[in-house]
Amino acid sequence: MKARFYRVAQYILLLTIGIVLCVLFFNTLDVDSLKTKVINGNFSWFYLVMLVSFMVYVFRTLRWQMLIRSTGYDSKFHNAFAALSISYFVSFVVPRLGEVTRCLSLKKQHKIPFMQLLGTVIVERVIDVLTLIVLLCVTLILQFNEIIEFITTNIFHPFFDKIILKLLSGNTTSIWLVLVTLFLVTGLFFYFRKHIKERSPKFILKFIEGLKEGIVSVAMLKQKKLFVLYTFLIWLGYYLMTYFWFFVFEETSILSWGACLSILTIGTIGRSVPIQGGGMGAYHFLVTSVVVLYGLSETWGKDLATLIHAGQTLFTFAMGLVGLLIFFIVYWSKRDQR
Repeated sequence: MKARFYRVAQYILLLTIGIVLCVLFFNTLDVDSLKTKVINGNFSWFYLVMLVSFMVYVFRTLRWQMLIRSTGYDSKFHNAFAALSISYFVSFVVPRLGEVTRCLSLKKQHKIPFMQLLGTVIVERVIDVLTLIVLLCVTLILQFNEIIEFITTNIFHPFFDKIILKLLSGNTTSIWLVLVTLFLVTGLFFYFRKHIKERSPKFILKFIEGLKEGIVSVAMLKQKKLFVLYTFLIWLGYYLMTYFWFFVFEETSILSWGACLSILTIGTIGRSVPIQGGGMGAYHFLVTSVVVLYGLSETWGKDLATLIHAGQTLFTFAMGLVGLLIFFIVYWSKRDQR
């Protein structure tokens, strides 16, 4: 009962944060200007983005099948593809539920043990986290000045200017705001401390076990180079899904490959925040800030962030429906054969 309460509370909290971020972002978005830009944009590049997005799903499915085969089971491509598509659709609405949905969908079609499938999904997540860490390191090396400026502009200066300086100047409102915030954070910590104590060690141990399992599973794969190739193609696809958007508008076409690398890395971190809607709000703010660093106006940053996220949202919903269609066609065809 308590576990269910914590899950519901977490869902409501994250949903509230997402809504607040979206309201703050979209209240400052010039919708009429965005409509004009969309009308005048060259959206032939958008179709290329959708094609690359589809290929990423294909490569992810093929990579997942390799992990499934390493457990001694096998799956048909169309069933694994449908399960993957459904999982992204579900995760968009309820973060982290998609992994469970993916395993249940494929278990229904192939009678593969749920825990075996969940293990492969955990391995995938570990590989993706490690890849993101590598990508972050590469971005820091190749775009060091821009990333440092991003941290300084969006983290250090706001914290120093809006909090520290006001506290030092004796601003009563700021002092009360900090005190109330500390009081709320402390209160929440003591309220949930038992839950935190119970979950934190388990989470860390689970992550370490997943990391070990991931390394061992990849080491046991018969076609390790093919697995690495699929992983590379997946992330190359993510890069191109962002890069092609630059050419939809003449103004954004001046953005460089380095800008795309920074947007991909920081945008992925924004999407990784467990907020409904694929990191809605958080993604928009982060990408806007990065675009501004590379010489475009804040308006263009907001428009680009909105369109990239909207395009991916549209694709995720479309593929979710395709996945559901495949799932039910296979399910009903099996029933008719009995």
